[in-house]
Amino acid sequence: MKKFYLGKVMARFVFYTGLVVGDAGIISRHYSPESEEISMSDYLIETKQLTKTYGDQAAVKDVNLHVKKGRIYGLLGRNGAGKTTIMKMILGLTSITSGEVDVFGQNIKGHEKRIYPRIGAIIETPGFYPNLTGTENLEIFARLRGTAAPNAVKNALKVVGLPYKDKKLFSKYSLGMKQRLGIANALLGKPKLLLLDEPTNGLDPSGIHEMRELIKSLPEKYGITLMVSSHLLAEIEQIADNVGIISNGKMIYQDSLYDLQSKNKRELLLRTSNDLLAYQLLIPKYEHAGLVHPIQQTKEGLLLPYEGDRSLGLHIRHLFENGIDLYRIEERRGNLEDIYLQMVQKEASL
Repeated sequence: MKKFYLGKVMARFVFYTGLVVGDAGIISRHYSPESEEISMSDYLIETKQLTKTYGDQAAVKDVNLHVKKGRIYGLLGRNGAGKTTIMKMILGLTSITSGEVDVFGQNIKGHEKRIYPRIGAIIETPGFYPNLTGTENLEIFARLRGTAAPNAVKNALKVVGLPYKDKKLFSKYSLGMKQRLGIANALLGKPKLLLLDEPTNGLDPSGIHEMRELIKSLPEKYGITLMVSSHLLAEIEQIADNVGIISNGKMIYQDSLYDLQSKNKRELLLRTSNDLLAYQLLIPKYEHAGLVHPIQQTKEGLLLPYEGDRSLGLHIRHLFENGIDLYRIEERRGNLEDIYLQMVQKEASL
């Protein structure tokens, strides 16, 4: 049996506002709460005019962020947009220049001992001892933070799908397994809130899929609220309920993913037996409604705005009554990524 020299382990940590912060950014609270109740609002995280400046440079500016209980909140933005800085301010890992942060309905200042035991987080790359197994690594972290719950390590590994008492050393883990072990470490204290900074960064497609499914399972199975940052819209789109878009430290959009998707331009592609005649029959109806250039003639067919099923039915009847057969109807939506890029580019031009 390997001996763990906790003195050397402790030397690798920096204690900051009551948090135990690993050199690779694995965060948990070195504190054992005695069944303290924390007031719960509709938002587990709420920031008010949150700002962080470095000299004359504003890394985060006047961000009002709202993370709803029981949801997955996607914090989306390019690298360097301010996502990690926001998370670090929420966790007390970097000072706040101005503004406020409320977590579990309380301001973090003065309530660290009540708030941070309920939070788990991974900021940047998870780091563990390469010559120890995953179980042995977690046992060290559990001892350091005083986790007294029986089977805490076993249960955390079960949640992320890693074996307990496996003999494989951390140095032999794949990147996906390392990320899973990092999440298991963050889950040791059974947090109600989990912050993950770019959790799929560097993973292969299989690892990304596994991480995505794990993240999506946490709110329903374990009652955990998540805040997940990413620079990849496709990833946030597949896991998040609500989205906040950060550009140059500013919040340029914040609402449900459904609302963002509804901004997509919805169109119909019609392929008929006579596209030119169909165009001539349909264009007066749109122009009468005051729409300019509503129908586009393409090589694939006619592209026209979708105005509801009833309107589409009337169009089809009108075409049939004039001897035009309909070969194909295809719904098309604008690319969500295009909407995101338009928002970012608009903010950059201001």
